[in-house]
Amino acid sequence: MGNTNSCVRHLQDVFSVWMGRSSEAGDVAGSAAEDAASSSSPHLANPSASNLVGEVPAESVKQQIQQSMSHWSQLTEFDSACIDEDVEADNMKVFLALQSDPSTRDFFRTFGYDTEVWKSDGSLEIGHKFAEGGQAELFHAKVTWWDSEDNEWDREHGREWVLKVFKKGTRLRHLQSQWPHGMLKFQEEEYANWRSPTPKTIPRFFCEVFRGTMLEDGRFAFLMKKEHLDLRRLIDDKMKLLSINNCGPFSKKVAEEMMFEVALGMSWLHSRDIVHRDLKASNVLVEVHEDGQFWCLVADYECSIGVVGTGLFRAPEILEACREKSVCKRPSNRPELFTMASDVYSYGMTCYEILTGKLPFDGHQGNDLMDAVIGGKRPEVPQYVEEWVHRLLSDCWQNDPANRPSFGEMVNLIYSNSLRIRELVDDRSYEVEEMDWIKLEVE
Repeated sequence: MGNTNSCVRHLQDVFSVWMGRSSEAGDVAGSAAEDAASSSSPHLANPSASNLVGEVPAESVKQQIQQSMSHWSQLTEFDSACIDEDVEADNMKVFLALQSDPSTRDFFRTFGYDTEVWKSDGSLEIGHKFAEGGQAELFHAKVTWWDSEDNEWDREHGREWVLKVFKKGTRLRHLQSQWPHGMLKFQEEEYANWRSPTPKTIPRFFCEVFRGTMLEDGRFAFLMKKEHLDLRRLIDDKMKLLSINNCGPFSKKVAEEMMFEVALGMSWLHSRDIVHRDLKASNVLVEVHEDGQFWCLVADYECSIGVVGTGLFRAPEILEACREKSVCKRPSNRPELFTMASDVYSYGMTCYEILTGKLPFDGHQGNDLMDAVIGGKRPEVPQYVEEWVHRLLSDCWQNDPANRPSFGEMVNLIYSNSLRIRELVDDRSYEVEEMDWIKLEVE
């Protein structure tokens, strides 16, 4: 445990080097953080570092969860009668098998009790619930590691934790069928990298899932580093400050940075054969630093095979399958629907959120609108959006999935058209030499 976390600390110290930003980006993130603090966002973390409010009244949390329900992902249905054993006993059986597998044993650990395979990593205190989705709840968490050096590192660097707890009755073997193969494969490779005498720096454009753990009450959970807020919340907080409606929530430079970072995160996931299936601003986390600098991280990809997307963020081919009721029972019945190209379509909708502050079609639903989207209708892009960005959105929103670009192509489109991004790359704010899954080229 101690050696593994020491390697983690080494890499995270290296990661901090490439978080640089301009004063303008810092000002935007800093003012947004202050605005969010006044709005009691439940996503805020590390109040001592950022002067943010980390805890909110229970009633406010309930209201925000209620408001978020319209944006919950649509989930796969499972046959509840497929296993006769009780859930807790079956979950522990599956968890012990994961701990015994050499390719996954380092990732699946326990807190507060030992198993026949591994000793406990330490103690885990579950705090207040601050968010909820269709299949899981998010809690503040306090970890006391077995190794005192790891606790000191957490204190020194202000690292805090959240726990994504799957709801009571959720079967781990069902969750296991939802995990993208690339996620566990990457975990195996990353632990091998940490043990190397010369570990390689891995740039982060996605939210790291640190541990998978089985709670003593039989619920499965993912332990993740706490971030400050999600991108949708940041957008909403910025939109409240606008006195006019003919501009987006961010400056041109900041919007380009966000689009670039999300594209990099998605490009990395796709390089690991991970299809997200539910990309939207609320599934992008924003890491805010003490000096107001920020970083966008793609999140909520760890159980993607069990997700069939959200509303009109979904590509037309998926909407058509939903209309025909051929997608909701088991996504494995229609695997060709959930492709990298469908992620590209949703990325276009996420960029629309960044550029306009609005949800696609202002959140309106209905069969008529769904039919129109399937037929080619797309959100109206404001005139203040530059022509090359119009082209990017248009390419993402092609009806035929085969005509949509890859994320590598979009990364290059942004890089070749944005002076701001080229400046950041030249200033080494992005460690492009470590991005072995992509090449940056100027057209």
